[in-house]
Amino acid sequence: MALRFAILTAGNIASHMAGTIGQMRGEGIVPYAVAARDLARAQAFAEKYGVEKAYGSYEEAFADPDADIVYVGSPHSHHYAQVKAALEHGKHVLCEKPLAPNAALAAELFGLAEEKGLLLTEATWTRYLPYVPALQACLRSGAIGAVRGMVCTFGSAVTHRERMLKPELAGGALLDLGIYPLTMAAIAFGQDVASLTGACTKTDLGVDGQIAVSLAFAGGQVASLLSSMYLPLANEAVIWGDEGRITVPEFWRGQGFTLTKADGESEEHPFPFDYTGYEYEVRSAARAIREGKCECPELPHAESLRILRQMDALRAQWGIRYPFETA
Repeated sequence: MALRFAILTAGNIASHMAGTIGQMRGEGIVPYAVAARDLARAQAFAEKYGVEKAYGSYEEAFADPDADIVYVGSPHSHHYAQVKAALEHGKHVLCEKPLAPNAALAAELFGLAEEKGLLLTEATWTRYLPYVPALQACLRSGAIGAVRGMVCTFGSAVTHRERMLKPELAGGALLDLGIYPLTMAAIAFGQDVASLTGACTKTDLGVDGQIAVSLAFAGGQVASLLSSMYLPLANEAVIWGDEGRITVPEFWRGQGFTLTKADGESEEHPFPFDYTGYEYEVRSAARAIREGKCECPELPHAESLRILRQMDALRAQWGIRYPFETA
């Protein structure tokens, strides 16, 4: 049975998703509808990507009985309301990261999805990429000896984007960029975090412009993470063991990694995309729906919430609250 996607917004990330889904028709994945606040923009998007229906409001997409799953590609300040509306209309949901600006709102959404027996999963695409289980197996195997630490950076000059700057849009580096290094630390070292501390520099409007985060894990590993909305950083992860290191270039969209032994000998582990990299989260969501599950094994609800709680804790350290957050 075909799985018909309704795509919310006609922006950049939605374009990537539409282009991906359009290549997956042979897998029973259909780019069925697109919804934007401007009908003409939705129609132009639909024509470009071969989408069957175009809507000038999100509500029309939610109400369409033939749409099976909604992909939410809007700014994350809008995720909560749009995901909730989609679930209340009986739609499965694949939502861009972060699922909500804080853990409390995300927990409410997960509870609603489970109550209704619907899939809700966060599209932190790194979690679904094929290099990830291979990397984890490599770390477990002792290929670089005892794993001790990681340095991970992710930054881009994106201060021209309104959503990055405004507190009312849950702006700042942490939710948009910092979530990726936090995710990478969890992929490499697991869930048992012993301590989490961070520092940030704030913009004139009071959101975090760049951040430095330090984590210590119960297994003895440490992670040093840097994210910035000002700087085009190296955007790689390097994991160190006492017998070598693993380097993951462009880790958030990685297509492989390099293992370098202490003697300098190195080996490549390539995992090229089938299409764009988004296909893996789409496949996982489709499998979960067909199996009657409410979450994807690559990123269970509890893990999404754990990362959101880390970001909540960091913002609390920095005294950053968004205007819409209540006490």
